[in-house]
Amino acid sequence: MTRSTARIRLARREDMPAIEAMHFLSVQALNTRDYTAEQIEAFISHLGTYDPSLIDDETYFVAEEDGRIVASGGWSLRTPQFDEEMADSADGSGMGLSPSSAKIRSIFVHPQHIRRGLATRLVQLSEEQAVMAGCRILELWATLTGVPLYCALGYEEIARIPFAAPNVPPLLSVHMAKLVSTGTSENDSPRGGRSRASAA
Repeated sequence: MTRSTARIRLARREDMPAIEAMHFLSVQALNTRDYTAEQIEAFISHLGTYDPSLIDDETYFVAEEDGRIVASGGWSLRTPQFDEEMADSADGSGMGLSPSSAKIRSIFVHPQHIRRGLATRLVQLSEEQAVMAGCRILELWATLTGVPLYCALGYEEIARIPFAAPNVPPLLSVHMAKLVSTGTSENDSPRGGRSRASAA
């Protein structure tokens, strides 16, 4: 694996078209082993690939190489909308994300830049920022395609949950989590607010 020399910086609102275009390429190229073309289209159009409010929170990052955005990802104390809908569903599954955890969010890599350590760098930067904010529990929803990466980074599978989308079989997603040390006292509690990050 050739490690990428891409520069990681905070995402900006003007990056959104490039982020979205890269996400679509990533999903359409890298998830075909685990999902049908119809499921992938439903994922993009119905569930979406990221929440732009994370950009305003300054907790979403892009990896930039030769002036192009080749990967992105971040974290949030916010609960994703699709998880809130799942938690309120009639089946009472109760497998929603914890309100006190940091959520690793929307890690995507351009298909021409995979296996160069970009996803790992983005996850680790997000984890560092979450720990600085006082969080000890890290959670995420992974696609089936992303599970091996998160397992390698120390996340454990909690449950596999099907997400409903119109006119396609349910999309299977994996709830994963890990516990980290903040390096602070046990009495410290998670803190909200913005988290500024320097380039990595």
